[in-house]
Amino acid sequence: MFETDNIYDNIKGVINSIPENFKILEETIDIEVQKEFFESTKNIIIDPEEDLLSDMIASLNHSEISIDECKISLQKLALIDSVEAFRAIEAYSKNPRPELKEWSILSLQQSKMVLQCSLLDEQQVFISTGLGGKNDKLRYYLIFPYNQNIKKLSKIQKKLLINELEFFLSKHNGETEYTEFDMNYATAMTLIPLKAPIPDIIRDVLNECNQFGNFLSSDVMITNMKKLTHDEINDIIIKFDE
Repeated sequence: MFETDNIYDNIKGVINSIPENFKILEETIDIEVQKEFFESTKNIIIDPEEDLLSDMIASLNHSEISIDECKISLQKLALIDSVEAFRAIEAYSKNPRPELKEWSILSLQQSKMVLQCSLLDEQQVFISTGLGGKNDKLRYYLIFPYNQNIKKLSKIQKKLLINELEFFLSKHNGETEYTEFDMNYATAMTLIPLKAPIPDIIRDVLNECNQFGNFLSSDVMITNMKKLTHDEINDIIIKFDE
């Protein structure tokens, strides 16, 4: 939800400072898992005498090893500048324990970054969000509440929103993955380039749509953390109306 332009200006300043060699995590991974992974990685210490590469690789397939021990092994392997370590994580991530699927994906990405930094001799920038992305685009979940006197959109209004969103996104090399309509709001999962002017895109969509019945609220919600549930969306709409 765009509460003030100052908030977006601050975000834009950070985005514009990101170098061109950034990488985006494409998979959708729970943001809490990501926080746990990156915070705990800061405390990982590799002892060259005890943490032997062959032992850590072998430990991944030991049924007796605990989930926590396996997490640490993956993190240690991910921090080692070794193609063998990368291949081991890659192999494990194809058939991991169900509880470690997201953890193994993050470890694989970490390992890839370590190798790239070593081979290219330059710092790599890794961007991750809860919804992931594709190539140079981040995935955003957009929520368009209807105006208070509107409870359901007509077929023409639905088509108009779909067309205008696709049109203005495409102008900035973005795209719509899908659009859904509920009783008092519409949602869209989109892919938008990192440095695209999102507030301008949303405003253009609203301005064009609302020329035909003023059916969309100006209070659009947007997140790249997760897909919100129906109850979560309605709670936000109610609180905002109040």
